[in-house]
Amino acid sequence: MKCSVKNNLIILLAFILCGCGGYFPAVKTHWPINKGEQHTWYPPDETALMQRRANQLWLDNLTHEIETLFINHASISKQELYLYESINKVEPQINAMKFNYENKIESERERKIRMKKDLEMSKLGFISAEAKLKRIMTVKPIIVFSVRDYNAAMKYFRDGMLKKSLKAFVKISKQNPPLFLQDNIQFGMGSIYYRLKKYSMAKNHFQKILDDYARGDKRFISYFMLGLIHNVQGEKSRAIFVLDEALGNNPPKKIKNSIHRLINIINDEPSHAPG
Repeated sequence: MKCSVKNNLIILLAFILCGCGGYFPAVKTHWPINKGEQHTWYPPDETALMQRRANQLWLDNLTHEIETLFINHASISKQELYLYESINKVEPQINAMKFNYENKIESERERKIRMKKDLEMSKLGFISAEAKLKRIMTVKPIIVFSVRDYNAAMKYFRDGMLKKSLKAFVKISKQNPPLFLQDNIQFGMGSIYYRLKKYSMAKNHFQKILDDYARGDKRFISYFMLGLIHNVQGEKSRAIFVLDEALGNNPPKKIKNSIHRLINIINDEPSHAPG
């Protein structure tokens, strides 16, 4: 009897263990394909490739022409150079006279103050006069624009030495250059950053021309370059917006035709992300 009960308990325990045993489902290796989510890519035909090559060749030639025009028009004429050098010769004399008269005026003012003050305030008046005299005699170095540096920057640009040209342009931008050259300097730096494919930096300089030098001759070509860069970066709608804004400001005929052609090229190209 005891043996029978023992056997029955063993059989019952075996069933319980079998019932509690788990298993892992087999790994699924074949998944159904949703036909609606499949993407098929068709390479462009020879006609489309030829059109793209023609557009790229036109853009390359046009940017080269822009750089050539920039080089030809950004040089300082002899008359402008003579006028600038004449001003530089007279300006130190004017500054010296101004400095002398300011010294005399300040000296007389201090003399009047000292005469009005009583003995108890004489020491304070002397300290104040001494402090003013020190401020007057502290002369900050004058930074003078260098025509040689400007011509060097242009030569480096012309010779394709972009990094040296950029360094020279940055240097002369801090020399308080004449107003009629400031947009040229900004355009030079923007063009170099474009050639170096540093598009964000290039956009900053072209946008600065639109913001600060809208009356200069680099205004509409800066619109063109901004549209070109936005398109290269995959910002197609932004490029069209900038170019439309340029057309709305009545650009010259030649640049107007170039803007229209660039708009057509952008509209004909498929949307893409920048590489």
